[in-house]
Amino acid sequence: MNDSKKQILLTATKLFLKNPYKEVSLQDIVNEVGLTKGAFYHYYTSKEQLFEEAVKYFYNHILISNYNNFPKTSLKEFYESYLVEIQEPDEFDDMENDTNFFIFLSEASKKIPNFKEIHTAQRKKELWAWAEIIETAKYNKEIKTHISNEDLAMFFQNISDGALLNMTLGQYDERDSLQGIKRDWDNLYDLIKVHKK
Repeated sequence: MNDSKKQILLTATKLFLKNPYKEVSLQDIVNEVGLTKGAFYHYYTSKEQLFEEAVKYFYNHILISNYNNFPKTSLKEFYESYLVEIQEPDEFDDMENDTNFFIFLSEASKKIPNFKEIHTAQRKKELWAWAEIIETAKYNKEIKTHISNEDLAMFFQNISDGALLNMTLGQYDERDSLQGIKRDWDNLYDLIKVHKK
C-alpha cells in the first residue's frame, strides 16, 4: 500500500472510530489528509468502500491479530504479554478516549455484508490462542479445572470485552480499564491455578 493510500485509510479509520459514519464526510477525510477528492478517487471508489477497508484494518492491525509471539508455556505469562501488547504504541495513541468502538462496530455490522465473517474470524483466532495456552497450562499442571478449554477461553475474552464496554460507556481512562482487566484475569487465574504446597 503506498503512502497516500495508507494515510487516507489511517485518517478515515480514526475519524470513523471517533464519529458516527453519517457525521464523517468525504470532505472531512480529504481535508484531514490534505488531498483533493480527485486524489481520493484514485485510491477508493467511495466512502462506503473506505469504511469497509477501515473495518478490516481495525480487525487486522488495531486488534491483536497475531498471537505467535506470546509465551507458549504459561497461561499467566500469556495474559500478561497480552496486556503489554495492547499497551504498545501505535498510530492511534493520540486518540486516547475519543474512540467509540461500539458505535463503530455496530455501524460496521449494518453496512458491511460480510461483517459477521470478519468479526467471527477474529474471535475464533483469539479463542483458539487462549484455548491452546489453557490446554498447555492444564498439561503442565499450572492450572486445574473441569471447565473446557474453550469455555475458559471465553471467560478471559468476556472479561476484556466487558472492560472495553465499561470504558466506553463510563468514559473511563484506558489505564484504569487495563488495570481492571488485569485484576479480573488475576482473580480468575487464582481460582484455577494449582497452589503449590
